Amino acid sequence: MADQPVSEGIRALLATHVATSGWALETGMLPTTPDKVISLADTGGQPSNPKWLLDYPQLQVTVRGAVGGYIAAFAEAKAVKDIILGLPSQTINDDIWDGVLMTSDVAFIGKDENERPIFTANFNLIIEPALVANSNRVALNK
Repeated sequence: MADQPVSEGIRALLATHVATSGWALETGMLPTTPDKVISLADTGGQPSNPKWLLDYPQLQVTVRGAVGGYIAAFAEAKAVKDIILGLPSQTINDDIWDGVLMTSDVAFIGKDENERPIFTANFNLIIEPALVANSNRVALNK
């Protein structure tokens, strides 16, 4: 893949939504503030194809709401799900993103130490990474 994790590509796809939704967007761990935040974390995935330039990275989306905001946090997690699923094949960060599959639907995983509700959803991506020097793998389109 290009020099950026898939979380950065998803971050760019969510930028317009978060600009109008009132939710913060972070990469990696959930910050302590603000309450209403979406976090994107690269979580491995299936092994890459050993011959072809074809990778299967995984992304976890975590949505934390305000205290008493269970319904709003669930709705935000569902909105993010609907933005990510159904992406057409496109080039993002020099890689060809062929598809996104959801491996677990929106799930409530509990509340944090401040009683804020937390939901997660997991996605597997199918990516044809950009060709890099010294790669022993073969591009699919060649």
